Amino acid sequence: MNSTLAERPRLPLNSFGIAFGTAGLAGTWTVAGVELGAPPAIGEVLWAAAALAWVITIVRSLRRPGAVRGIRADLRHPVLGPFAALVPAVGSLLAAHLSATSPVVGAVGVWVMLVLTTAFGAWFLTSLLTVPRDIGTLHGGYLLPTVAGSLLAAQSLATIGAQTLAVGYFAAGILFWILIGAMLVARLATGPAIPAPLLPTLAIFSAPPAVAGNAWWVISGGAPSTVDTVLAGTMVALLLPHLFLLRRYLTSGFAIGFWAMTFTTAASATYAVRLLTAADVGALGTALAWVVVGVATVIVGSIATRSLGLLRRSEADGPRRSSATYRRTALVGVVIASVAVAFGAGAGSPLFVVYQSAWGFPDWQLATAFTAYAVTLLGTLLVAGRLSDHVGRRPVLVGALVLLLVAGALFLVADSVWWVIAARAVQGIATGAATSTFTAAIIELSSERHRRTMTVLTSAAPVGGLALGAFGGGLAAQFAPDPTAAVFLTLGVVLLVGVAAVLAADETADRHSGALASLRPVLSVPAAARTWFGVLAPLTVAGWMFSGLFLGLGPRLDDGVFGIDGGTASAVVIALQPAAAAIAGMLFSRSAARVATAVGAGLLLLGAIGAGTAILAADLPLLVAAAIVGGAGQGAAFGSSLRILGPLADNATRGGLFAAVYLVAYAAYGIPVLVAGFFTDVVGLAEVGAVYAGLVAIAAVAAAIGLTARSRRERTAVHAA
Repeated sequence: MNSTLAERPRLPLNSFGIAFGTAGLAGTWTVAGVELGAPPAIGEVLWAAAALAWVITIVRSLRRPGAVRGIRADLRHPVLGPFAALVPAVGSLLAAHLSATSPVVGAVGVWVMLVLTTAFGAWFLTSLLTVPRDIGTLHGGYLLPTVAGSLLAAQSLATIGAQTLAVGYFAAGILFWILIGAMLVARLATGPAIPAPLLPTLAIFSAPPAVAGNAWWVISGGAPSTVDTVLAGTMVALLLPHLFLLRRYLTSGFAIGFWAMTFTTAASATYAVRLLTAADVGALGTALAWVVVGVATVIVGSIATRSLGLLRRSEADGPRRSSATYRRTALVGVVIASVAVAFGAGAGSPLFVVYQSAWGFPDWQLATAFTAYAVTLLGTLLVAGRLSDHVGRRPVLVGALVLLLVAGALFLVADSVWWVIAARAVQGIATGAATSTFTAAIIELSSERHRRTMTVLTSAAPVGGLALGAFGGGLAAQFAPDPTAAVFLTLGVVLLVGVAAVLAADETADRHSGALASLRPVLSVPAAARTWFGVLAPLTVAGWMFSGLFLGLGPRLDDGVFGIDGGTASAVVIALQPAAAAIAGMLFSRSAARVATAVGAGLLLLGAIGAGTAILAADLPLLVAAAIVGGAGQGAAFGSSLRILGPLADNATRGGLFAAVYLVAYAAYGIPVLVAGFFTDVVGLAEVGAVYAGLVAIAAVAAAIGLTARSRRERTAVHAA
């Protein structure tokens, strides 16, 4: 037993930052639940996670080698010692939250933690004043025992109704902020450069305004005052310098010490949400508040994910490669995120009809809402399709996922079709940046053994996500009291998981110069892939036009031609096509790619003919059959196309190649729907749908001719040789 304990790695005191940051984010989501209507369950889950992390860290610290002597040494450590203040700080936050459901237990916890906070703060201040120390050991964490401890105690005391004592602790916190803050400014400005491992503690230096603001908000009962104006201005002033430190944060080696940034992030977000919702700025304030919550969650979540591989290391351990299980888990998360990107686009289709019924806008505006996504997506593919080949996959994917969170916030505050169009435009920008990059990253993250399967999976992910989104949106439209909130709050949680997974995954593309030059609008198809790209382009057009028929015109056809007025029934019809495409893409993965493309072209032709006939005859069973047949054709064709094109590029050019593929795909997906939307009021909905299906048939025939000609040329070349 003793030998086991002797081998246990040393757990530094800054590990309590894990529970501290998680509790801070739990507070952010709890406030978001009150002010923004966020699901309370998210906050409660985070509170439970914070409590679990707090208990586990305490137990591991008490069981570390050296027993009481080791703990005493930790407390006196000139760098890590101040982080011991996080033990009662987290306990105080947990107890204050518990007081809402268990007043007596929560109040007892607050008073116990108050005693510990006061005792440690007094001891630490005495040590600071009497024990000589190297100025280079001072850092932002020196604000924790007295400043953060006092302000958080004030907030917890106010929560249980001890207002007078809360004001006293608030005053003490402000006093120590001025005194110790001035000492730290002098150290940072005139002392030695702060070591890289202590760089994250600069975030703690920026925390007091937000922590004080939240404490005062509870003390004053949420009545905005001049105090809030002063603290808010100070908060912004101290947070802005971190924008200039962002590059250093991203390039410095990751360690558990980065948790020092999380409570500052969460506390600032909590205070910002309170101020934005209290200000009289309407929907804009709500949208900004959601963006703040999303950004804070992404930052804390990404640090949490990066920490998973570090929890069992000692401070003396060197870097080590993450396990195969960890890498596979990260890859699964990246795949889920790629599906979530398409889910958001698909979910809009059944919701558009709900919006049209509520707001009464014409068909052309509905088509514009659908097509805004495709147009901005196309523009982004043209401009930024090759960006990840230069700056790496992860930065592009994280930026895209954050933009999708912004789009979700816009949907949540939408009260007219123009808000929806704006949200779809942002969604398109994000998807344009993410789609080809996800395809390249997933293929590159896969082992050689599974690369073929993952290539097929990447082709199925967009259409599979569209199917899930269409079905989920339809269910929400029929059964949820607020379908928009049900869809986009759920999507937001998945996107946050996706951000964490992307940050946990390895970078697969080397960074090199030329990022700005890569933003010039151009199709980047490597020379080795150009012939096949030209042959396969009509097949891609046919498949994605067919998908646009169901996801773009489908909701109006279901209502106006087939008389389907139920959200779920319409969603099932809409989702059948992309679902069939996703399933067929997987089923055809073991077939020869060239055979699968030919089969795909034939199935698309049959599906298009069937769909056109069904629309003219108002024959719903025929439409369902056509959706399945044509969807299977799209899946077979698109998956096999990527299998043909993927090996024709290397890691330095694969992002640009797939951007060109998706540029063709989404142009066919969105632009014809926009044109069709303008003609429905003039020509008639059924007639426009039938003509649209006819164009798909023509594209499928052109694809079949091109594939046949390619095969004939290759056979001729073989015979000639």
